[in-house]
Amino acid sequence: MKKLALVAAGGVLGSLLRYLVGEVLPNYPIAIFIVNLMGVAVAGWAAYRITWGENWRIFLIPGLAGGMTTFSSVALLHAQHSSLLAIGYFYGMIVASILILFLIRPKVKR
Repeated sequence: MKKLALVAAGGVLGSLLRYLVGEVLPNYPIAIFIVNLMGVAVAGWAAYRITWGENWRIFLIPGLAGGMTTFSSVALLHAQHSSLLAIGYFYGMIVASILILFLIRPKVKR
């Protein structure tokens, strides 16, 4: 039950952050792009860097990052604007997400 409460609390905070970013940046595609990359950064940071314990990871990854990110909005945007711009937006988000995770990940000593 505690884990569900952690996910719910993080999800509420993530959803509120997503909404607030949309209010501050009224340009819908840009706001969604930024908030999804923020969610990737939070999830990557929590997965690779957090050593505070499992409860923090549960709060941050499926909770905060899960509530913040919204693939459904990206899919809807793509469906509404089936164009090269929408395709570029979609793949740009994927490439930017991978770059963020690459920058966050721990360095491997060889």
